[in-house]
Amino acid sequence: MKIIDTKGHTCPRPLIMLKEGLLETEAGARIQVITDNETSLKNLLAYLNDQGASPDVESKGKVHTITTFRPASPIAESDPAAYCSTESVSNDYVVCLKSNLMGEGDPDLGKLLMETFVENLKLQDHLPTHVVMYNSGVKLAMKESPVCSSLSDLEELGCRIMLCGTCIDHYGLQYEIGVGMISNMVSITETLVQTGHVLTP
Repeated sequence: MKIIDTKGHTCPRPLIMLKEGLLETEAGARIQVITDNETSLKNLLAYLNDQGASPDVESKGKVHTITTFRPASPIAESDPAAYCSTESVSNDYVVCLKSNLMGEGDPDLGKLLMETFVENLKLQDHLPTHVVMYNSGVKLAMKESPVCSSLSDLEELGCRIMLCGTCIDHYGLQYEIGVGMISNMVSITETLVQTGHVLTP
């Protein structure tokens, strides 16, 4: 039996993995597909049904196991990504603060605009999952920053504040951090890649 573990992946990756798995097996072979994403589950079932398979589903908590058999008919050459429903589009977003100023031009104006932006960010009905800070943006998370309090409010509301550790070291701010957690570029990259939208003011 071929087992295709798609946990942790979102559309279209599970569908691509399934198609590859079907192409690698012989007709009649038993296949199991594991997913922990509700939208991917629906999309995987729709794809299998269109291929002529008769899938069964067993769910344990958030983990779903699809069991089926490789159909005798050839696998259609349709693009698996076409089965990604609109529900798979995430409304989550990450805010990137790459500078302690907003925009280009007058520094005093840029400072004022950034302060206003961060203060208003916490008032939004739909908050970001993360606020990522790098380069001089990390200065906004320091104890003496005028927006440190607003960032703390965001953190209390469930938003993760990520600070670039390399940037903290570069500016010598290790002992001045007022909010957030020191992170690295690996985690920052993963966060930006996996989110639905990235907002950079």
